[in-house]
Parts: sequence; C-alpha cells; structure tokens
Amino acid sequence: MKSKSRLRAVLAGALPLFLLTVSACSVPDMQVSQSFAEKATVLPVEGRPLVRMSIGKEKGFQFGQYQLRDIQRGWTRKTEPDAFWLKVSDAYQKYTFAVKDTARQKTWPVQAAALHSSTALEAEGLSISLDKQREFLQAEFTSPESGVWQLALADPGTYIERVHFKGSLANGKEEIEVRPLYKWQSKSLPSSTNLGYEFSVNGEVLATVQTVNSGKVWLKQGLSPDLQMVLASASGSLLLYDKLGEEK
Repeated sequence: MKSKSRLRAVLAGALPLFLLTVSACSVPDMQVSQSFAEKATVLPVEGRPLVRMSIGKEKGFQFGQYQLRDIQRGWTRKTEPDAFWLKVSDAYQKYTFAVKDTARQKTWPVQAAALHSSTALEAEGLSISLDKQREFLQAEFTSPESGVWQLALADPGTYIERVHFKGSLANGKEEIEVRPLYKWQSKSLPSSTNLGYEFSVNGEVLATVQTVNSGKVWLKQGLSPDLQMVLASASGSLLLYDKLGEEK
C-alpha cells in the first residue's frame, strides 16, 4: 500500500512538469504579415480531423461562421468536360464538399482534384510552363453573385524551388494571386515545405490560411460578404488538400 501511495505521489508531482514540457514543445503557428494581421479577423479551425481519409466520407469542421460539410473523398458527381484542366482519370486526389455561411444561410458545393503529371496539364493547354512543378491542384465553385471561381496551384513542392510556384483564384473578371508561406513564428529558418497560403491583389493581402497544425484562417475586415465566402471556399479547399508528401 505504501509503494502505491509513493507511486501516486511521484505521478502527481511529475504531471505539472509533463504538461509544461508538452506546452514548451508545442508546434508554433505560421508567421503572418503583422500589418495584415492588425486589420484581419483570425478564425481558428475547429473540429478538423487529424487523420484524413483517402476515399469516402469525412467529418466536417468549421472556422468562424463557415462550415465545411458533406466532405467526400472521391467524386460523387461529374463536372462538365471542359470545366477542369485536370483530367479526372489522372488525379491522385479528388474531393468534394459544401461550404456554408451560417450567418447568411448560404451554401454552395466545391469540387477539387490534384495530380502530379505535367503531361496531362500540357495536353489541356494550360498557358504556363510546368517543367518545374511536381504537383497540381484545381478547385472550382460557383457564387450566385460573382460566377464560377477556380483555384489553381502548380507547386514545385519545396522552399528552395518556391520561385516556380504558380497560384491564382479567378472568375474570368477578377484574379487573386495565391502564394505559399514557409515561415514559423519566432523561428529564423523556414520550413522545407509550405505551411499555408496567402491571397492578395496588387500586393494587398485579403486572406491567409494556415494548413498545418489544427489550421487557421485570417480574413481582412471590410471585405464584401461574397468575397469572404469565395476566400473561405478556397481556404477550405486548401485545408482539405493532402500535399504529395503527405499522402497516407
């Protein structure tokens, strides 16, 4: 009995030290532009699964007023033949989901595909050189107000080759630049692979999404509700995206 009592005492004394060690070893957040952060609203991601499926249904999650639901790995419906420059048969990753703005009670579907075959994209007539990229993502959704939006990324996959990254979110009239972010808070050395993405127009940052850890989304204050929904949908696509090096 005395040995059990001593064991409980040792464990009780060790618990605070254990919790302190875990806290000290916690992974930092991605570094976000300070000038942008001061005029943005941060939306932590809640309920995002740590383990993601390669096929089938997946648990939904949310950030702020935006809910991602009906997540399905592997498409359950077909798109128009010319709607995607990614050939579905060549994709190593396909998924659909719905994003809901709970404040405005609006929901729209999103579909996405990713692959790592430059030949397939070149055959579709994409107007950028793809010799330096090794993985590609396209997501598409339709806003009743601003039309069909396409998120397109061509990623070399490493920090060293980041100059070759190509990214855009466009609807045929407006184009938002997408670029990868590699720096941690309070760390001098960058990550070898990107930690998230930044959306900007003419150098003005509109939104940022952190895809590592549990995830976070920053939205610039004062954006129209429709543009916020567009950026939330694109951010949701990236939070669901399993990069090539993260394949299960």
